[in-house]
Amino acid sequence: MTRKNVAASPGIAAHRLRRFALLFLTLFLFGQTVPHAAAQDGSQPVFGVVEAGAHPAAAEQLGADWERLTFHWNKFQPGGPDDFNPEAISNAALESARAAGRQVVGLIKDTPAWASASGSPAAVPAGLDLPHDDPANHFASFVRRLVTHYSTQGIHHWIIWNEPDIRPGEGSVEFEGEVEDYFRLLKSGYLAARAADPNAHIQMAGLTWWYDSERGREPYLLRLLRVISADPDARRHNWYFDGISLHIYFTTSTVWSLTGAYRHILSQFGLQSKAIWLTEYNASPRRDPAAAIGAPFSLSLEQQADFIVQASALALAAGVDRMAVYKLYDDNFVPGQTEPWGLVRADGSLRPAFHAYQQVMAIFAGARNVRRYSNNTATLITGGTRLVLWNDTFEAGEFMIAVSGTPEVQVADAYGSQWTVEVANGTAILDAPPAERVDVDWVVVAGPVRLVTIPGNLRSVAFRSASGVTAHLYP
Repeated sequence: MTRKNVAASPGIAAHRLRRFALLFLTLFLFGQTVPHAAAQDGSQPVFGVVEAGAHPAAAEQLGADWERLTFHWNKFQPGGPDDFNPEAISNAALESARAAGRQVVGLIKDTPAWASASGSPAAVPAGLDLPHDDPANHFASFVRRLVTHYSTQGIHHWIIWNEPDIRPGEGSVEFEGEVEDYFRLLKSGYLAARAADPNAHIQMAGLTWWYDSERGREPYLLRLLRVISADPDARRHNWYFDGISLHIYFTTSTVWSLTGAYRHILSQFGLQSKAIWLTEYNASPRRDPAAAIGAPFSLSLEQQADFIVQASALALAAGVDRMAVYKLYDDNFVPGQTEPWGLVRADGSLRPAFHAYQQVMAIFAGARNVRRYSNNTATLITGGTRLVLWNDTFEAGEFMIAVSGTPEVQVADAYGSQWTVEVANGTAILDAPPAERVDVDWVVVAGPVRLVTIPGNLRSVAFRSASGVTAHLYP
């Protein structure tokens, strides 16, 4: 699994730098009020979760389309290149996915000790400079064998490694090599996988953005694409990847801005048609009474649920092709020490975010043309069976929804509560609670979402703050 821990969380000063960087992205890269059509066409799974096999019953109840499972190279080949241990991946996890109809996406990572000079799981494997069909290119040889074996079980989607942009000394390091080393890893893995399975889909490693941004480095994707572009065979081989993978946590507004930033980088190389997956996202409820842990971004259970709805809706509006919540279940959990990421607690009880994600899947199932409207004070997402709205400020307000042909609208929140709002003089007015201020001076998770069912014809939506300022959201 991806290692997410409190030690890896940046400090408050870094969060302020994030806020500045986000403001730059918002103002200069992307128009705040220009809606963006989503790319989903219904032919591929969209809503996923990380490591569903850790709790098969809850996974089946959740109803996700796909899951990410980790295929640890050092467990498949612990003793040498002739090893191949299928028990390195849980057969029960694979069976539960197959029974539930969930597509499995394999994350390949962790160098075995024999395959590098240092013996570290994060080490650059030996032999990456060799052709992918040379047995001494150990990683390519393993990928070929792995993909050959599991393609017969219907697994055709693979992610090559994880978070190479986190450098030694910055957090939990999963790849010690430089950008050039990751390029050789990606190239070797792509060519080997395609040789074994022509239908293989290869995603680039999940990237975090902020480890580069906070240290003044250019984005990892930009640096990597420069290296790939210098390879004379790259264009003939699809640039050695089919899509990129993003990891976005905690802050609602960054989902839109960062997805746009990555798309902008791809477009600089003519690669805007590459798939964009949000392979990890969540907001850890560090104030969950059953699993409280002290760390920046001290969020509540309700904020986690709101973030899941907000991030999912924004991702769809930004054209993300698929997404996966990190993660389903708090396995190997130590109260007060382990980060509470799961939609399901270690004791099997469901956090509100579990039901929030189910609502996302119901609202946006088969949705087309998902759009975002924002005026810097509030956000509206359209495209599913309901409107999704929230307040982006610390000031309370209200939404004014002009509709015709209906006496009332149905409203729900992310936690499952439902109520009815009367339409008076053609307008339904509902509350827009402010974002909860936590331990930073800016909005982390936006205000509680309002999920509104409009049985009549929607004419307009506006947000009015408590101070009386009105700003239109739609049209």
